[in-house]
Amino acid sequence: MAGTVLHPWDRMPPTMILYGLRGITHGWGRLISVMSPSGAQAVLDHLETGPELQVVAQKGQPVQVHQIRDGALDELVARYGIVELDQAAWAERKQTIGKDAVL
Repeated sequence: MAGTVLHPWDRMPPTMILYGLRGITHGWGRLISVMSPSGAQAVLDHLETGPELQVVAQKGQPVQVHQIRDGALDELVARYGIVELDQAAWAERKQTIGKDAVL
């Protein structure tokens, strides 16, 4: 449709599920770790964060998104429909996803 602006999240595959676990950085900032059955690289490819969030991608770890502006993590969770898990559910889901949960 002419004049329609597609945002990156509009192009995300409808079947992509994202799971999140909130945490705190060493400096007491807020973060969320994100994984998907589609794999860690798919998470990196689909999350667009802008200047309000910082993506941290380390080998052997799930993708982390660190909050720069208050409220930005909440907006990210809502925008992408990230299913937030508690620690026990995260550990179980991570084991189910296996090696693809991490970079």
